[in-house]
Amino acid sequence: MDAAATNQDRAGRKQRRLHLILGFVLLPAVVGALAVGVAMGGQNPGIFDGDPPGWASNLGLVLVILGVVIEVAAIVWGLRTGRYRATRQSPLLTLSWSDRRRLARQVRRGTPEADQDPALLVETARQFAGQRWFVVLAAGLAVTSVGQIFVGFAPFHLMIGGLLLVIWVVLIVSVLRNARRGEAFLRDHPDLVAG
Repeated sequence: MDAAATNQDRAGRKQRRLHLILGFVLLPAVVGALAVGVAMGGQNPGIFDGDPPGWASNLGLVLVILGVVIEVAAIVWGLRTGRYRATRQSPLLTLSWSDRRRLARQVRRGTPEADQDPALLVETARQFAGQRWFVVLAAGLAVTSVGQIFVGFAPFHLMIGGLLLVIWVVLIVSVLRNARRGEAFLRDHPDLVAG
């Protein structure tokens, strides 16, 4: 069995696992929420009602405004430095999604395949290394999410804000890890960079 077939089998198993997880977690959660809604008879359970104390409301507004300022500053910085444009003009955009994933996997693992175009691998590694600016944008979104928790001061806002906060933190960790891996790939494979 060749390496391509092995990678496809592995990718297929990952996708089936994801579908199973979504089927066993997401579907019961939606069905459960519908069942609770029907059992409540459409009554207001109070999960959307929040009466924040003055300090929480003020803190939430300050955090939301601070988060929006950080987001706008990150976008302006990305546009003015050309980082956003560089990503939009990448030759990787002409490739299929599966080809880009295969390139990204090779860069993350630091093991380029022999038949792969070195220029595309180098471009993928450079994009990984150049995406650190997304961390500032995601940090602004995380601050905004925390601020919304304090503004809403209700169980529903806490749940949604907490979920969003987890998503932004995972995104930040992922971007930083990919940036380190991209830099390591460029450092470990100078023959590809020079070629």
